[in-house]
Amino acid sequence: MDAQPRRVASPDQRFLGILDTSPFRVAIVYSIVFACGAALLLGIVDFAVSRVVDRSSDDLIDAEVQGLREQVLVLSRSDFIELVEQRSQDQDVRGAVYLMVDPQLRPVAGNVPAWPKADSDDGKWIQFKAAVPFGEEMRDHEMRARRFKLPGGYNMLVGHDVQERQDVKNLMMRGLIAAVALTLLLGLGGGFWMGRRILAQAGAISAVATQIMSGDLSQRLPVRDADDEINTLAREINTMLDRIEQLTLGMRTVLDSAAHDLRTPLNRLQATAEGAMGQVTAGSPERRVLERVTTEVDHMRATLDALLRIALAETGTVAREPVDLSELVASMVELYAPVSEERGIQLESAVASGAQVQGSRQLLAQALANLLDNAIKFTPDGGHIRVLLKSQSAGPPSAGLRPAGPEVIVEDDGPGIPADKRELVLGRRVRLDGARNVPGSGLGLSLVAAVTKLHGARLTLDDAAPGLRVSLQF
Repeated sequence: MDAQPRRVASPDQRFLGILDTSPFRVAIVYSIVFACGAALLLGIVDFAVSRVVDRSSDDLIDAEVQGLREQVLVLSRSDFIELVEQRSQDQDVRGAVYLMVDPQLRPVAGNVPAWPKADSDDGKWIQFKAAVPFGEEMRDHEMRARRFKLPGGYNMLVGHDVQERQDVKNLMMRGLIAAVALTLLLGLGGGFWMGRRILAQAGAISAVATQIMSGDLSQRLPVRDADDEINTLAREINTMLDRIEQLTLGMRTVLDSAAHDLRTPLNRLQATAEGAMGQVTAGSPERRVLERVTTEVDHMRATLDALLRIALAETGTVAREPVDLSELVASMVELYAPVSEERGIQLESAVASGAQVQGSRQLLAQALANLLDNAIKFTPDGGHIRVLLKSQSAGPPSAGLRPAGPEVIVEDDGPGIPADKRELVLGRRVRLDGARNVPGSGLGLSLVAAVTKLHGARLTLDDAAPGLRVSLQF
């Protein structure tokens, strides 16, 4: 019967816990969706703007080419060269590109120093870079131009500086990247903040739930002024806890009343039987009947007390206090030492000092008494019983696990319990075939299991080879 290991969250685990919260995951998903939407929108805008600007620039270049073709038909070569020079030096036409070359591609007129090597060439339009003055230095600018042939084997290039357009595209691309990064960053930040908030609320709820499970039914979940879903749920759970507390306290009252009402007639019955025993002859049939009655009354009272203690342990409504486990184990061993000596059983003990637990001394004492009583019952005459108390379990703590607390071990060399029956014997009124001739009610290990669970400990039944090994790991 193993309890869940108790974990202490490290900072890294708390951080990973935030990343694993639903609000963080939802925020990340929405951030990615918004980032993709922003990228798509800016991409469409960039494409549309580029198409409009490119079409406008190409239309201007086509118009200029058409005009020059008309002029070359009516002007002489020298006049046409002069016209090209005038237009290439015209300050009103910013960014215009002109170049006229002879059949050997030597420049004749224009503002481009040489026939360019095109970066791209679709047969009509070409893209190339050309150095243009920028203050006291020269900078390479992107040019887009259209070429056509002139009479006499001459070639003409007419285009426009498109560097500003490229700069705008680059700026939009940087803006797109910045928008996506900012969206993701805000999503991560918002998700982390929401996750941390939810995790803090869940931690507070978990802490209160732990106190409630330990038996403090007066605890309630924290409720803030906000009227959100979590606070609404917390209020409903608190209402449910109020009802559970009332029912539990009512059940405890009923148990106390039932115990009193049942003990009273049993005490009367025993007192009557003992009084009658003094009025009959020793060894007579009547005396044996009365002795049988007193024995059964004692057995009924013990069974009733065990059932009430189990109910008390399972409800968890017991007072908690620091318990010196070392002193308690030593005193229980000392109490049962005379009983074991009567049967020649050697009761050995090794009790570590300073072991402390938080819980009910009365219930822990009863659990230890049940273990020792069972060990003495099932250990043959002349056998051995070993009681060990370790202040801390052996072995290094696992990652993320709090170091284990004290461990109580009771071993005997009796018949033991088969492996497939060890869970079964923890139930109420369960007695194996080999134990039916041994006095008892079948509630001993059931009480031990309830007390162990109440204290958040781990109860383990193992083979002592021979015998039974019972471990209570706090």
